[in-house]
Amino acid sequence: MSLRRLLIHLCTTVTPGQQVGETEYGKPIYGNVTKENVPCRSDLVRQFKSSDMYGTDAMTTNMLFLKPDETFSEETRFSNIRDKQGNILLEGTYSVEDSKPAYGRKLLHHHEVSLKKESDSNG
Repeated sequence: MSLRRLLIHLCTTVTPGQQVGETEYGKPIYGNVTKENVPCRSDLVRQFKSSDMYGTDAMTTNMLFLKPDETFSEETRFSNIRDKQGNILLEGTYSVEDSKPAYGRKLLHHHEVSLKKESDSNG
């Protein structure tokens, strides 16, 4: 199945500390690199169940699937995660908790990124 058909959502990525230019003397200028409308797929994945005498809790995490040629780092922040009609799926800003490359038979097929919610003004 084509990966392009599975990436049904869009997000904005902000990667700090990237070279964005050079001074007139050849020294690098660093700043934030922002990419909008990055094709992705947001999914809620069940990690494990925790049972005790009060009941059972299902621990879940938000996953983001990205194209194999998409560049990101541990400092990349993901925001504005929405479907192609503009409906917000995940509010706020998320950081990378964990990332794994997923390989096909020979090549990198996609990236799987576990997201961690950044704290906002509400705590």
